[in-house]
Amino acid sequence: MRKTMEIVCLAAALAAAGNALGAQGTRLVRFGLISDTHVSDKTDQAPAISLNATPRYFTGGLAKIEAFALAMNKSGAAFVAELGDFTDNPSDGSLSYEGRRAAALGFLGAAEAKLALFKGPRYHVFGNHDTDQLSKEDVKAKAQDSVKGLPAGQYYYSFDQGGAHFVVLDAGYKSDGAAYSGVPGSAGSGYAWSDANVPAPELAWLKADLAGTKLPTIVLSHQLLNPEEQVDAAFDPAHSVKNAAEVRAILEKAGNVLAVFAGHYHDGGYQQVNGIHYVTLQANAAYGNDVSYHNQYATVDLYQDGKNCQIAVAGNGALKSYVLSAALK
Repeated sequence: MRKTMEIVCLAAALAAAGNALGAQGTRLVRFGLISDTHVSDKTDQAPAISLNATPRYFTGGLAKIEAFALAMNKSGAAFVAELGDFTDNPSDGSLSYEGRRAAALGFLGAAEAKLALFKGPRYHVFGNHDTDQLSKEDVKAKAQDSVKGLPAGQYYYSFDQGGAHFVVLDAGYKSDGAAYSGVPGSAGSGYAWSDANVPAPELAWLKADLAGTKLPTIVLSHQLLNPEEQVDAAFDPAHSVKNAAEVRAILEKAGNVLAVFAGHYHDGGYQQVNGIHYVTLQANAAYGNDVSYHNQYATVDLYQDGKNCQIAVAGNGALKSYVLSAALK
C-alpha cells in the first residue's frame, strides 16, 4: 500500500510540474535523484519523526532506495543518480579496521543491490561518508557507474542523455590534492568532511569537457558549489567546496550550464547565482524512516524551446519541488 501511495503521489507531483510548465518546449529527458541515504546498521538518532533534518534515520535506508528505484521504473526515468553519502559507518566503533571495512562493504553492496532494481543506467557521486572506511577504488568495485573506460583513479566524468549533457564532479579531495580514503596510512586518510576540494586536474578536465558540448548541461555534486550562507542564515559554509568560486567561474563561462544538483547539507536549499540554479536535495535519511512519507528524492524533467529551458523538479517525501527557467547563451 505504501509503495502504491508513493507512486500515486509521484504521478500527481509530475502532473503538477507539467501544468506549471504549460507544456512549453520539448522534454529532453527525465531522471531521478536521491542523496544522503546513509545506509548502515546504526539505530535511528531520534525515537520519533522530526520536523527538521538534523536527526538521521538509518533503519529505513534500504527500503527507501528500493521504493525510489521502483518508482523511477514506473515514471520512465532515463537514468538515476545518487549524490553521495550512500552509506555510513558501522555502529560498532570497537571493530578493527578490517572489521569496519568489511561492514562498510556490506552496507555498500546492500544499497547498490536495491538501486540496481532500477532498469536503466545509474550513476554515483562520491560523498564524504562513502570513504570513511573505504578507498575510492573499494567503492567503485561495488557501486559501478554506467560509464566505462575512465582513466585509473579518475572518478569524475560526463555523459549525454536525451539531448542533454551531464557532468558528475568529485570534490572528495583534501587541500593537498590527495583523494579521500579510509585506508589507514594512505595519503588521503584522516580527511575532514569540511575540507572538500576540486583539484587542478579536475578543473582542467571540466573546462575542456564543457567546451566540447553545446548541449544544455546539468552538473551533479555532493558538496555545495554555491554560497548558500547568502540565503540561509543557518547554513555552515563548511558544507561547500572550498574552491567553489573557481568552479562556478568555469560553469558560468561555459554558457550552457543550467543547474547544479547537490546533497550533503541535509536541510536542502535553493539559490540562483549568475543565471545558474543551485538545488540542494534534502537528505533521504532525514525526518523519519517511513518508506513513503520520509523518502526524499526528486524526479527531474528538462524541457527545451530554442535557447530557453525549464527544469521541473518534482519532490517526493519532504523534498521541495521547483520549476526553474534558464537560458542558453
